[in-house]
Amino acid sequence: MKNIGVLISFLLFVHVPEVSWGKKDKTENTTQPAKQVLIVGLNDNVKSNYYYDDLIAKETGLNADSIDHHYNRIIAGNIASSSPGNAYQFITANEQTCLKVTEKIEVKGEGEECTSNLNKVSQDELQQLLSNTHAEYLLVINQHYLKWQEKPMRTLFHIISYTVYNKQKQQVYNGNQFFTSMKLESPERISQISRKTSSKIASSVAKAL
Repeated sequence: MKNIGVLISFLLFVHVPEVSWGKKDKTENTTQPAKQVLIVGLNDNVKSNYYYDDLIAKETGLNADSIDHHYNRIIAGNIASSSPGNAYQFITANEQTCLKVTEKIEVKGEGEECTSNLNKVSQDELQQLLSNTHAEYLLVINQHYLKWQEKPMRTLFHIISYTVYNKQKQQVYNGNQFFTSMKLESPERISQISRKTSSKIASSVAKAL
C-alpha cells in the first residue's frame, strides 16, 4: 500500500505535455496578402438638383473646372484610409493612369438611382489598368450628388453612388451612401464630415467581395 501511495504522488507531479487535437501550430504563418481594390472617380460626376458649377466654386473656394477632381479625391482618399479588415486594401492611382478606362465608363441616373457600366471599356483595357496598379477590383465613384431640400429642414444631402467590378468586367456590387451638411462646405470640411460615410462604403464593399 505504501508503494502505491508513492507511485500516485509521483504521477501527480509529473508534467504531461498538452495535446491539441485538430489545432494548427500558432507559429504557422497563414496570413494572406490583402486583395487590392482600385478607387477611381469620373469626370463631371458632381451633379445637383439646385447648385451649378459656378455657385459651387464660389461657395467652396474651388475652381469650377476642378470641382469633380477635388470631390473625387476627398472621397477616394477617405475610403483608402479606412480599415475594414485585413482581406482588402483600398488604393488610389494617378488620374492619368486611369483615364483610358474612366473616360469610357457610362453613367445613368442621379442620386440614389445612379448606376454605371463598362460596356465601352474593353477587357484588355480594364485588365491592363488593374495589372498596372496590382488590383483585383475596380471601385468606381459614379456620382457625388448634391441634393438640396428646403423642408422640413434646410439640408444638403451628399449622395455618393459607387459600383465595384471584377477583372472580367462583371458588376459585383452597387450601392450608395450619404452624409449631410447645412450648406456647401470647404474641401477641408467635406473631408472631415465624409469620413464616416467613406468608411461605410469600404466596409460594405469588403463584406460583398
